[in-house]
Amino acid sequence: MRRLHYANGYMITPDAVSKAVIRYARALADAHTSDVVTIPVLGEGGTVTNAHVLLGPASQLYSTLIADTIGEFTDAALVAELEQRTRRIEPSTIAWPDEMSDVLLDADEVVEPFPD
Repeated sequence: MRRLHYANGYMITPDAVSKAVIRYARALADAHTSDVVTIPVLGEGGTVTNAHVLLGPASQLYSTLIADTIGEFTDAALVAELEQRTRRIEPSTIAWPDEMSDVLLDADEVVEPFPD
């Protein structure tokens, strides 16, 4: 789990989602464009809810690892969609293992790197 810091606050998101959002935000910034994405976040009382996040050239995002795992949740379809959007903008980027090395994914959450 990670804290995705955004607009004077943060959201708690799964590792893979946080990583995909940051990569997509970087691609959008490089292309000087923006998009709105809906991501799963841990809400009040420990429930999983959605957040709508505006990403663009002025987005100032960063994520930090949460030491105590609260209970992992993820959205593999969303991660795949964000990866696809990123590839449309930046077809050749660094593969997953070469970025954010503190993000450890479970075997069932492994996201394949971009094809060469």
